[in-house]
Amino acid sequence: MPGLLLSLRAKKVIGKKMRSSTVDVLIIGAGPAGLSAAIELKKSGIKEVRVIEREQYAGGIPRHSYHPGYGIRDLKRFLSGPRYAKFYVTRAEKLGVEISTKTTATDWVDKNTIKLTSPNGLEQVSAKAIVLATGARERGRSARAVAGKRPAGIYTTGSLQQATYLEDLYIGKRALIVGAEHVSFSAVMTLKHGGVKTVAMICETKRHQTVFGIPTILKLIYRFKLHTATKLLEIQGDKRVTGALLEKNGKSWVVDVDTIIFTGDWIPDHELARKADIAIDSRYKSPIVGKDHQVAGSNIYSIGNLILPIKAADQCALEAKKIAKIIAKRLDKVKV
Repeated sequence: MPGLLLSLRAKKVIGKKMRSSTVDVLIIGAGPAGLSAAIELKKSGIKEVRVIEREQYAGGIPRHSYHPGYGIRDLKRFLSGPRYAKFYVTRAEKLGVEISTKTTATDWVDKNTIKLTSPNGLEQVSAKAIVLATGARERGRSARAVAGKRPAGIYTTGSLQQATYLEDLYIGKRALIVGAEHVSFSAVMTLKHGGVKTVAMICETKRHQTVFGIPTILKLIYRFKLHTATKLLEIQGDKRVTGALLEKNGKSWVVDVDTIIFTGDWIPDHELARKADIAIDSRYKSPIVGKDHQVAGSNIYSIGNLILPIKAADQCALEAKKIAKIIAKRLDKVKV
């Protein structure tokens, strides 16, 4: 019976006629970069701009990052993540940008046409320019080859923020943060919001990788230790994390924690770029682009944190605005 139901569902999907449409610019990803590009394109007079987002809501990572510090460079404001995301979503909608959430780009038909899937069914969209703004994701525990079982209490910053701010779940009591990048200190503030004490932060490099002064200030406020040149050897615990085995300069010790947060160590969300046979940089694993962020021999552009090294949200927004102006000037010469 289950097999019959699956077969019937499959026939239903296959039987649906694929809708086709054409726009001037199709943007994949509704984070700060994608929305900023869309806004600038509309302001430049481009009529049909569509942004697709696989999540339920547009806004990207800032949407579930409640601490302040967003919008300083691009908006000249000091906003929380949700307010920052709302600004860009609202502005884009007011200018007439079509934002399609719960919509995923699955494959390419050619370099100007993409297949989409959403609750409304299958769709094929052609565009004079396609902008990839799919961002980057943190490497989780499985990608870092850390010994130990798979107990509860292990997160990335992104999953921590969703569990804390959007789902209001119990996180733990004492946490170890792996990584000392800018996002790692964001995790400290999220843990505090969730009632979790940050015991220590570790990184394998000789120093942190964030703005000078931030570690000193936050260590004083939140009372945790930062261990550089330190490696996480093993996660202890069966059903729940009970500790972490650390090593520095040949000496090892165990910290008593029930929660471990893996932060940073970013990898671009480049699956769609790979499907288009776009060359990938061997160091950062980002699509290879020119100075104008255009993929050679195509009308495809890559923006935001799809192009590493990682950047803050407002930096991505400003960069996207600049690239959008370039795209707008070139569209008249492109035919679909």
